Amino acid sequence: MKLRISLLIMTTFAVGVGVGMVEPVIHGAVAGTPQNDETYRQLGLFENIFQRIKADYVVPESSKKLVYDAMNGMLTGLDPHSAYMNAQQYKDMTAETSGQFGGLGIEVSEAGGFIKVISPIDGTPAAKAGIKPGDLIVAIDGKPMIGMTLDKAVNQMRGPAGSKIKLTIKRAGVDKPIHVTLTRAIIHVHAVKTALYGNVGYMRLASFSENANRDIRRGVAKLKAESHGKVGAYILDLRNNPGGLLDQGIAVADDFLNTGEIVSTHGRHQSDDQVWYAHEGDITDGKPIVILVNSGTASAAEIVSAALQQNRRAVVMGTRTFGKGSVQTIFTIPGHGALRMTTALYYTPSGKSLQDYGVEPDLVVHETNNPKDHFPKIRESNMPHAFRNPSGMKAPILPPKLVLPAAAKTIAARPPVGWPKLEPKKPGTDYQLQMALKLVRAMAAPKSGATH
Repeated sequence: MKLRISLLIMTTFAVGVGVGMVEPVIHGAVAGTPQNDETYRQLGLFENIFQRIKADYVVPESSKKLVYDAMNGMLTGLDPHSAYMNAQQYKDMTAETSGQFGGLGIEVSEAGGFIKVISPIDGTPAAKAGIKPGDLIVAIDGKPMIGMTLDKAVNQMRGPAGSKIKLTIKRAGVDKPIHVTLTRAIIHVHAVKTALYGNVGYMRLASFSENANRDIRRGVAKLKAESHGKVGAYILDLRNNPGGLLDQGIAVADDFLNTGEIVSTHGRHQSDDQVWYAHEGDITDGKPIVILVNSGTASAAEIVSAALQQNRRAVVMGTRTFGKGSVQTIFTIPGHGALRMTTALYYTPSGKSLQDYGVEPDLVVHETNNPKDHFPKIRESNMPHAFRNPSGMKAPILPPKLVLPAAAKTIAARPPVGWPKLEPKKPGTDYQLQMALKLVRAMAAPKSGATH
């Protein structure tokens, strides 16, 4: 059975992170593909190797394991997001769509024989332990990870809530390994956190789980109520947002738009081609918006950033995003789990794909003044077998519809010397946030001087 879902997953597997499905549309079985002599010869070669392993490998291996590894190898050799999921893995994935699940709360991928952290999710054991994007997990409970497949590593990191796990981390710019002990937990993803900074409404969207759109709308309503209707501008923080559900990404973008294209998908088959447009009803009443992004902003978060940027609705600030621009479809195999396979790429309103390149911010603002802290290589293009941009062209940066205030020219790309070290619970140490506040307040102020 084929379940046509537009699934935007940033990594091949997740360790307790919300990767999920939109409502499935069920299609009939895929017609068989005519076989030719070359296909039979290759299948014969596979059978020969399979039997040789069964007969002569140093230790006995089950046929089930060999076939599973062969299927997964075939799929993971296509791209970083295609894979075969056994029944338990498929069950884990579907359980994660609700935004409540067990694990560490961390997005991972495979890199050079190690497991690389893409993003920890706010409020999870991984985030509380100080794990950062770009960290390499080199050992689990003292056992080296080199050469271990991603799915096996993920299985080792999963476990009952309340159980402990020790990770050994290699961090860029730090000479000695970092040892971190975490306690696995049932993770409740609170999609949106809000705060008022004077007349600026701040919204931090952690992931695009199934309630992201609902929570964004509730967040805006909460900010309006707390300010007695006097919110003059908004900041949408999508930093380290690993993405999630395509339908939620579209809905969130639509929340801030009255018109215009949001995103389109194009695949091998015409049935995979779709386009989505905004509807009337900007929940912020047209107030200025600044979107914060970084290299951990991926997938559905990139759709929202690009849609608002290219429809000239928001100014994007931060650093270049991850560049994950593919759509996965789940094909269920009754009694055997499911096949997750890339079937389409998504395109921004400009007609260009974000695959590889991601979203380029209108204003580049780094988190720190130390280049080693930026982890510039944590992007889709650095993942094994990643798709290259089909157009070979970067998505254009379009000028914002609202002319930027003169204050934009006073924002430095890096914090000044002496800027305090970033502490997540102290907004005053967050240079990107403080610059976003400076810009959006100037955007909301009565027009005086302006710059293009």
